[in-house]
Amino acid sequence: MYLFFGLGAFQAFLFSLLLITKKEKRAADKFLAGFFFVICLYLLNIYSVKYALWKGYPNIIIVITFVSLTYGPLLYFYVNSLIGRLITKKQLFFHSLPIITTIIVILPFMFYSNEEKWLYFTDKFINLPINISIGTFLQYLSAPIYFIWIINILSKYNQNLKNNHSSIDKMSLSWMRKLLYGVISIWLIDCINVYALNFTNFNVHYSISWIIKLTFIAFIILIGYYGLNQGSIFATTQQPKEKNNISSVKAKKLISDKIAKEYTDTLTSYMKNEKVYLNNEIRIQDISISLNLPVHVLSHVINTKLNQNFYDFINSYRIDEAKFRLLNENYKQLTIVAIAFDCGFNSKATFNRLFKQHTGLTPSQYKKKAIN
Repeated sequence: MYLFFGLGAFQAFLFSLLLITKKEKRAADKFLAGFFFVICLYLLNIYSVKYALWKGYPNIIIVITFVSLTYGPLLYFYVNSLIGRLITKKQLFFHSLPIITTIIVILPFMFYSNEEKWLYFTDKFINLPINISIGTFLQYLSAPIYFIWIINILSKYNQNLKNNHSSIDKMSLSWMRKLLYGVISIWLIDCINVYALNFTNFNVHYSISWIIKLTFIAFIILIGYYGLNQGSIFATTQQPKEKNNISSVKAKKLISDKIAKEYTDTLTSYMKNEKVYLNNEIRIQDISISLNLPVHVLSHVINTKLNQNFYDFINSYRIDEAKFRLLNENYKQLTIVAIAFDCGFNSKATFNRLFKQHTGLTPSQYKKKAIN
């Protein structure tokens, strides 16, 4: 069993090494490398338990606490860097304060006698000094807070993508959000397990801890795999700065329902005649320029008058076009995938998912049903 932890630690170290030795490193790569390095230390901690290193080096608690408090912020900085947000020194200082504060709180531990220090590892936390109890609580609280914070950032980022882009497959970080849901679930189970082991007399089999940690390793390795393969999304996600940038709420106050209706008719007519949705990289800014309408006004019209975001708006036209071509004799020589790409989709999976979402059928089922 210890072999798996060793392999996990080696994998995390390898990820870190690959990232830090890249020729063209981005800020996101550096933060992800740091994240995997502390994960490596976290996994190696299991050997301090196996070989009872705490007996000879009880101050290892300082390192364990530091590691536990660090990977949340590092993952937070990684995600923010990945979506193009600049990480300032002020932010680094702000996020380091909880770590520094917690370390200061538990620092007196270094001056305890060895007998007092060993209580931390053997006495179920019950008779621990208050500062150690607080430090332990904070280190278990830190990561879930950051994970939830990151999920919130990713949700807003994804919504922003859908408001501005028609194809988001290469830019979406949904993989990160899904994996974080898994990591949070594992973390919560681990917290319950730690509480049962150290604060109650409930007899929990130690194998549960092994299963939890091994599952955690699996999720971490997946994050590393996707993180290493995530291409640069900076250029495609940056928003052009408009003059007099106005929110959708303010746009509603500035244009009447009558004008909004005129803009809606103009937009739908433009879409029907120009078929710009066939361009797989079409953005709201492109249509804004063509119609000579500010982005915030165009976005307001799509959101409020058509009850869609830009992503759904464009892809509804693509689906309608695909439905037409699937049943048209002029396109019978084309495969379903070829039709999907010709209609503006970048991914077969996205096409199938959205087609079924709109029609309740897969493209092949739709075609077969229409023929029959």
